[in-house]
Amino acid sequence: MNKILSNVVIVGRPNVGKSTLFNTLLGKKEAITGNEFGLTRDYQTIRCEINDLEFNLIDTAGFNSRKDQLNMKLNGQIKSQVALADIVFFVVDSSTNLTSEDKECWNVLRMSGKKIILLANKSELKKASDFLYQLNEFGCEYIEITALNKNSLNVLYLALKSKLENRKKKTTTNIKKAVNLKNIRISIVGQPNVGKSTLYNLLYGSDRVVTAPISGTTRDSILSITNYKEYNFEIIDTAGLRRKKKINETLEKASAYFSRKEIRYANCVILVIDAKNNISSQDIFLSNYIIKEGRSILLIFNKWDLIKNKEKKEKEILSKLNNIFFDVKGVNALFLSSIENKNREKILDKIIELYIKWNKKITTADLNKWFVNIWKNSTSQNYTGSLKFKYIAQNKIRPPTFSIYHNKNSKVPKTAKRYIVNKIRDNYSLEGIPIRINLLSSKNPYIKKS
Repeated sequence: MNKILSNVVIVGRPNVGKSTLFNTLLGKKEAITGNEFGLTRDYQTIRCEINDLEFNLIDTAGFNSRKDQLNMKLNGQIKSQVALADIVFFVVDSSTNLTSEDKECWNVLRMSGKKIILLANKSELKKASDFLYQLNEFGCEYIEITALNKNSLNVLYLALKSKLENRKKKTTTNIKKAVNLKNIRISIVGQPNVGKSTLYNLLYGSDRVVTAPISGTTRDSILSITNYKEYNFEIIDTAGLRRKKKINETLEKASAYFSRKEIRYANCVILVIDAKNNISSQDIFLSNYIIKEGRSILLIFNKWDLIKNKEKKEKEILSKLNNIFFDVKGVNALFLSSIENKNREKILDKIIELYIKWNKKITTADLNKWFVNIWKNSTSQNYTGSLKFKYIAQNKIRPPTFSIYHNKNSKVPKTAKRYIVNKIRDNYSLEGIPIRINLLSSKNPYIKKS
């Protein structure tokens, strides 16, 4: 049975060190940090362990008083996480004057009725001593910390232990993970502003991440879990990936690093493409990167509701895909709009189908029974000369990987290898799934070892 964990939420205005504290408590870098104002956009929830304490740690965006649409959404998410909190870490920058946003944020937290631990960050700086007295304005004790330094962990542990120890946990984790279900990890990738976050919210079933028309709204890679049929879907939203030549800022480089990492760890990668635009070189690069990493891939041509001649456009795209992915025939593609709720089941059903194929295991007996006849009906790929293929076995899944033994030490022609891969794909219904082949030369038993 899943353990019900308390929620500890980190709150404060922008640039006070919330994400730095988040990373320090976790003991690893999960949130992007930097000097840019309002770096964090979406909340992150990760299970945290400090000594004998175990809880859900939630990093949130910076609370601010700006009234534009994006910041109102961010403040709304912060308030929703505070409502689910058992304890709130209220972080302030003790090396400068308190701001109106600090005070407004404090009033929101105070009115929530939650247990608050006031943290005076950057207390190691000399000028902090000139400003610490201001914290008395909040009418509660505060803890001086340095979010960058692990030495602060002990004092934070003691503060949490006193609040959590004998406390009956009433709230459940906001990660809806069910037991005894198979896990499928999905990463949603693509260029900026193609609708990744909107698709993420569709699959999750609610507005989990902030969406906005501006480029680069998502910075961190955000994970949430939803259930469908007999599966747990771990869904990861990632920052938009641009061509390396166009990535200049440190923030964008960090976001790109996390996005590529999520591709490597995924079971299935959804590549989102704006249907209004042509398939770009960056889309092809990302597709090939996903296939090279051995992940199952699903192309989603988003904003399909804006396309006028849908039938003609779909035929054009499918024809182009066949030309681009000649090594992975039958790459799966869906044409839809991520703002339409009816598409949720269609996408999740397709991912389940891909996941089953990606995990397919074929018996050695079945493979070899089929393999002996592979060249019989071939006219253009007949290798009946000195090259002979002897034996085939599948030694791995995720992706399906096969070892084929032959009688030559020299390289097997690429055309022969591609022919075998395509035949495996056709015969065992592995359309659009990366297939790996290891060609091994069998030893001649008549050659004596020296």
